[in-house]
Amino acid sequence: MMDPASGPAAELNRLMSEAAARYNSGDASAAEQYCRKALALHADFPQALHLFGLCQWQRGELAGAAGAIIRALQLAPQDAQMFHDLGNVFSGMGEWADAARAYLHAIELRPDYADSYTNLGAVYENFGEHENAERAYRRALELNSHSATAAGSLASLAERANRLDEAEQLVTAALNLDPHDNVSNLTRAQLDFRAARYEAVVQRLEPLLEQPMRPRNRSLALAQLGAAYEMTGKYDEAFAAFRDSKESMGSGQVMAQQPDIYSLAAVERMAGHLPDIFAARPEQRAIEGDSPVFLVGFPRSGTTLLDQMLSSHPGLIVLEEKENLRDVLQDFATNDAGLDRFAGLTSEELQRYRQQYWVRVAEAMPERPANRQFIDKLPLNTIYMPLIARLFPQARFAFAVRDPRDVVLSCFMRAFGLNEAMRNFLSLEGTARYYAAVMNVGLASMQQLGKSVHLIRYETLIEDVEGEARRLCGLFGLPWDDAMLRFQETARNRRINTPSYHQVVQPIYKSARERWRNYEQYLQPVLPMLQPFLDRFGYR
Repeated sequence: MMDPASGPAAELNRLMSEAAARYNSGDASAAEQYCRKALALHADFPQALHLFGLCQWQRGELAGAAGAIIRALQLAPQDAQMFHDLGNVFSGMGEWADAARAYLHAIELRPDYADSYTNLGAVYENFGEHENAERAYRRALELNSHSATAAGSLASLAERANRLDEAEQLVTAALNLDPHDNVSNLTRAQLDFRAARYEAVVQRLEPLLEQPMRPRNRSLALAQLGAAYEMTGKYDEAFAAFRDSKESMGSGQVMAQQPDIYSLAAVERMAGHLPDIFAARPEQRAIEGDSPVFLVGFPRSGTTLLDQMLSSHPGLIVLEEKENLRDVLQDFATNDAGLDRFAGLTSEELQRYRQQYWVRVAEAMPERPANRQFIDKLPLNTIYMPLIARLFPQARFAFAVRDPRDVVLSCFMRAFGLNEAMRNFLSLEGTARYYAAVMNVGLASMQQLGKSVHLIRYETLIEDVEGEARRLCGLFGLPWDDAMLRFQETARNRRINTPSYHQVVQPIYKSARERWRNYEQYLQPVLPMLQPFLDRFGYR
């Protein structure tokens, strides 16, 4: 232990005071240099390691930041602030499970730590655990009634759950607390957009974007601004905002290490194994347990609208956007050797993976009625239609398609959170390339699976809702039910985890059809990649 009165201790205190002053003034680089000098005197000084980690975090060196703060916590394991800051670093890395553990440790050490509850709520949102997120935000607001971020985050959750009156009350309160809070302003803009107050959205977001913002919030603000520009006919300004949104997203969010299941390389790998997997597929026969229906396609192809329609039928139940196939995909789909092994699995081995699939379903939907046809809705299961068909020989597929130009444009316009699939949407070229790869697998699978696949064209669906819904009832062997035409009621009573959550509670609208024509000049470079699918699906 260093004597505080000694020369080295006095110098250490001086260096740390200088480092803290520089950090608090916004000069993280200078603060880091003082921390380095302090650590040269005392390599195991936890406060120096902690501040050094914060400096690294501010400069975007997230791995170094995490390492420094973890080392500081090994030396000072009862420091709630260090756990909180570690949670912030892990959040920036997209390591949501580690971030949640760090915030929970901070709360355990300091139960009245409102900011940790607020940030924990954000982590739960990234997990899709909206009820836990809401509880965390409410607890933060109980502990600190002046937290605009907690109130704004609750408003955002209420808006996405289509509880609009509640969202209005919460966002008004949040903006009264802090008119500059980013989350609250973004939620206010979204509520204005839903009320067709597009100029109000522009007037709110243009000045907001002149202020410092986290990259994720900046990306969301730009995407919302672009949507408002579009609704007022300013298509060039809209495209520029969408492009800037993607640039902000790509520069500011580190993607956590993922198992290479939905990347472009994974799609291309699957395409190379199609012949072997289909050759190993047995004749259709009865298997133990139920056979799901898989609702597939590509993001932004109308699958959320289909989900709400199907969920309205009393004989159907839809599980939305859960990776129920993760066990078999992690074991076999991440490399060529694994896919080779999958093609050779025995009936007994396949049965074990079917059982694991239903365990995943039960975890996500513990009260699933046994007398209703189960539908697994995850558009990118298109990639693994060959694998699914071997695992469930009697599986049926509802395959949603839409004009590829509208699909690619819509994916590019949306500020999706980054994962190994959505990273492809950071550019129009990347979006088109990924679309082409996924749909090539889908088309090859359709050719092999024949009548097991029912193609649903988005444009036909919005023109003839009842006719297409009746055809779907025929696919499932179910009688017609008028409830399928009242899908907006279903949507209002469900939490919808896709960007279409606010659209499917409205009457069918056709404004998104041929939206691409407003941006034709920007789509020209990617049209050659899309042309085979325009031809195949009959779009002109």
